[in-house]
Amino acid sequence: MSEDLKNIQNRLSDLKKDLGRPDESEKQQVRDDKTDLGRAYELIATPIVCGGIGIGIDYLADTRPVFFIGLAFLGVLAGFWAIYKSSQNIATPLDSKRLQDSQKKAKQSANFDESGLN
Repeated sequence: MSEDLKNIQNRLSDLKKDLGRPDESEKQQVRDDKTDLGRAYELIATPIVCGGIGIGIDYLADTRPVFFIGLAFLGVLAGFWAIYKSSQNIATPLDSKRLQDSQKKAKQSANFDESGLN
């Protein structure tokens, strides 16, 4: 029976390729690329936004470059911290919850095999 299932899965993946639909590995690659691009935008946008807030505070408090320089520097640190966290795969509590939910769904699926876990 498992031979039949593998045969059907192979035929389905071949059919998807013929239709031009991306398979799961290609979809994951696209997701990873979007995440990387988002991190790059975050690295650029964070200091700009923080610097803009600093300019606003400097204008209101009449202290010219003090808050601008300080907040822009903090924005750069925050951008690099986000890159570091993503490179180290440091999960936030929300990411951990998603992982636990996906593991529960995998265990509940019809194709789950307990012998592969040990």
